[in-house]
Amino acid sequence: MSWLRRHFDSCYIVGQVWLDGLSVLFSCILGHYAYVNFFHVDQSLGLYSRLFVVITAITLVSFWFSGLYRWRKSILNVEEYRSIYKATLLAFLLSCTAIFLLREVALDEKPWVPTHLIYRVLEPIHHLMELDAVDRYSRVMFFLVFFVIFSVTVIQRACMFSILNWLHRNHFGSHNVAIYGTAAAAIRLEQKLRLFPTLGYRLVGFISDDKSFEGVRLRDLPVLGTRDDIPQLKNDYQIDRVFVASPELEEGSLLELCGLLEKSGLQYQVVPRLFHFFSRRIAIDNLDSVPLITPLTDPVRPIYFMGKRILDLLVASLVLILSLPLVGVMALLIKRESPGPIFFRQTRIGKGGAPFSMIKFRTMYAEHCGDDISPDSKSDPRITRFGRFLRSTSLDELPQLWNVFRGKMTLVGPRPEMPFIVSKYEGAQALRLAVKPGITGLWQVSEARRSPIHENVDYDLYYIDNQSLFLDAVILALTVFAVFRVRTTH
Repeated sequence: MSWLRRHFDSCYIVGQVWLDGLSVLFSCILGHYAYVNFFHVDQSLGLYSRLFVVITAITLVSFWFSGLYRWRKSILNVEEYRSIYKATLLAFLLSCTAIFLLREVALDEKPWVPTHLIYRVLEPIHHLMELDAVDRYSRVMFFLVFFVIFSVTVIQRACMFSILNWLHRNHFGSHNVAIYGTAAAAIRLEQKLRLFPTLGYRLVGFISDDKSFEGVRLRDLPVLGTRDDIPQLKNDYQIDRVFVASPELEEGSLLELCGLLEKSGLQYQVVPRLFHFFSRRIAIDNLDSVPLITPLTDPVRPIYFMGKRILDLLVASLVLILSLPLVGVMALLIKRESPGPIFFRQTRIGKGGAPFSMIKFRTMYAEHCGDDISPDSKSDPRITRFGRFLRSTSLDELPQLWNVFRGKMTLVGPRPEMPFIVSKYEGAQALRLAVKPGITGLWQVSEARRSPIHENVDYDLYYIDNQSLFLDAVILALTVFAVFRVRTTH
């Protein structure tokens, strides 16, 4: 067991390769089954058995070159899903080229010497795997197989992400780390390490040269000692890495600290002095080896925003029409349980700082519907009995689709905040107002939803910098799963 803990990362990657291979092979069989039964075609699985082996091999190679076997994680693993899409598309194109296109060019005997040379290299594989009779293979089934490969791989990777999350939360396979520093940068870094256990880091405490922190606990973690204690702390706490989160350090002191960490055999990473500046969209350039930080302007993306608006209108219109009978029933139940309005309205701040009226089903007793702190527990006495059901299923958000239809909100975007909170925004927090607020977003489907959104602005900044229809689709899918799972808080 101790060997497995020490080599957890390598074992996990090897296991992931095998699991991906089995998933791809299963997807091929499932795609064949769906094709035969949906189109009522009489083609045996044996006809495609060797083809499926080739597809599995090509797909695994595509996964490897797309970085799916590197130890890297993003917020909610969104980047991994994007890589799966690209890798599956690459595998599809490579498979088409190797199995269909090159073979057909060779059969037509066209005088394209480079193509013939490539085919001559692939010809032994064609004969060995009996892939020469490409006319017997269904193109429709070929498309269907790769669609199933993408879908199954996404589901499998999402399950593995949850399992890895659970393992790291229980300190299995995690690396012990410490943070050098006790100021704002260190506290912010501690929060991220706590929120993202899938990074594989277990924070054991802080290191500080400030004697006033000696024996003090910070964020419920001990201040272990000073830089002079680092060699001893490494052995006592089995520390593998130190994050230097003390931007106020002078350059000479920082270089001395890095040298001490290297001498102690510890890996280290440094939070830069201008870390607050990195909350903006920037690019790192250099002028004859001199690094330059360049602020980036928001790109003009008319096709994306047009597609996003069309999606908003279609979904909002369809759901509002289909849910009309349900809305009537919920309105009666709200009125029956407690006197007061059916809807809860509250001023929120939208794109560009423009106020709008947020509309939700009322879930609390009317006398408690104000600008107080929102309930953080399902047992809060301010919530009605039916209100608990509405909150647990997110049905209280249904009227918000009217704001989506009007263009005040969008399906996916930053959560809208109240004016008194927005008035206190500083620096990066104000960047949340650059886009329309959404009904759901990265923060809402993350573990950080238990804490106030203005304390976790990184989710919104990540979304704003990486907006795409694919990312919107991932967040909407995660939202659907979140609606059907049991919530511990509301």
